[in-house]
Amino acid sequence: MSLILSLPVLVVVLSLVLEGPALAQAAPQTSSTLELILDKLKEFGKALKDKALAAIESIKQNDIPAKTQNWFSKTFNKGKERLTITFS
Repeated sequence: MSLILSLPVLVVVLSLVLEGPALAQAAPQTSSTLELILDKLKEFGKALKDKALAAIESIKQNDIPAKTQNWFSKTFNKGKERLTITFS
C-alpha cells in the first residue's frame, strides 16, 4: 500500500523539479521575451509597410488603372446614351 501512495508523490515531486524556475525567478526572462516580441512586431510592421508601398508604387506605374477607368467611363456613357434614347 505504501508503494501505491509513494508513486503519485514521486510523480508530483518530479513534475515540480522538471517544471523549471519559479515565476519570481522567471520575471527577467519574461520582460526580455516581451521586448523580443515587440521588436519582432516592429520588424513585421516595417516589412509590411515597405511591401505595401512597393505594391502601391507598382500599381501607380501600371496602366491597368487608367484602362479600367476608361472602360468604366465608356460603358457608363454608352448606358447613359441608351437611356436618353429610350426615354426621350
